[in-house]
Amino acid sequence: MKISGSSVPAYNDGFSQASEMLRLHLNENPFGPPQSAMRAARELLESGLCVYPDSETAELRAKIAGHAGVTPDMVVVGNGVDELVLMTVLATAGADGTVLTTRSTFPGYLSAAAVCGAAVREIDSGPRGIDADAVVDAVARHPSDLLFVCNPHNPTGTLLGRADITRIADAAERTGTLAVFDEAYMDFVADDGASALGLVRSGRRAMVLRTFSKAWGLAAVRVGYAIGPADVAARVRQSRQAVPFSANRPGQAAALRALDDPGHLVEVRRRTAHAREVLRAGLTALGLTVVPSVTNFVFVELGPHREQAAALLAADHGILVRDLAAFGAPGCLRVSVGTPAQCERFCAALREVIEVLDGTNDPAGLT
Repeated sequence: MKISGSSVPAYNDGFSQASEMLRLHLNENPFGPPQSAMRAARELLESGLCVYPDSETAELRAKIAGHAGVTPDMVVVGNGVDELVLMTVLATAGADGTVLTTRSTFPGYLSAAAVCGAAVREIDSGPRGIDADAVVDAVARHPSDLLFVCNPHNPTGTLLGRADITRIADAAERTGTLAVFDEAYMDFVADDGASALGLVRSGRRAMVLRTFSKAWGLAAVRVGYAIGPADVAARVRQSRQAVPFSANRPGQAAALRALDDPGHLVEVRRRTAHAREVLRAGLTALGLTVVPSVTNFVFVELGPHREQAAALLAADHGILVRDLAAFGAPGCLRVSVGTPAQCERFCAALREVIEVLDGTNDPAGLT
């Protein structure tokens, strides 16, 4: 089926005063980037804003390649994963192509397909993550140009294991479908065994997307990268020629320095895991179902009669969370893991919202 831009859920509709609110809706890292990355970006801001960035991102691609155990010609750097998704669709599918993706996941895949005019087939793989069997079956029955697999999965935070990743890659290769594994949240996982990067390293026809926006804490400067077969990477880089300076200089400099500090990821994982447990415990104490997550967000089921929760959290408590109704999960929220104190604040506010929605605390007559 073809989809139009109007049929793609709006993902980043927000509030003009969002900077003054508790932002638990975009999975930002409250612990920030490495100090070395901040210094590098600051130096560029002070002395290099009049100079264009390296359009080939040669130094950063070489650094990423060394970090990932691949060659620089297998790496593409872009303005976050969002741009790389779009450029990959442009380069490998285009207006006459077909894109496969699972239903109720990151909507950037649908948005990119809509912009490019590609046909889309969504795989119904269940509400709590990715059903690998369903994906393998869909790829076999509907060979396509591209398959997007979000792992760890957004919005549930669940993780496919190496065996499932390999099965999906095998099925894609058999049908000539390029499997693109969006691993934006993989840096929160200590064991890299579930990553598809090992398959790409071994020469398989697959691509991995990563970002510096999440665990590395560099969301403001927008740097992401793709790793795949050299010929595919070359086509994606070619598609970027219309926007040659998409990865800015402060971002490139910060990402370069970040990769010199792998200990930062270890600390971010530790602090995120602790705060995630605070959040999980608080939600469980409210009698809510929380899907086990390996990322910096959780998927929580409130129940269908509590669909106003996100709106009330924003309006009455100044807290932004992701309402998942538009993505096929009414009565469910995706909540970013903030600091422990922020998680406790959110749980206290949610308790009040639930009381209002359940009619046990209704001072404004909302129910």
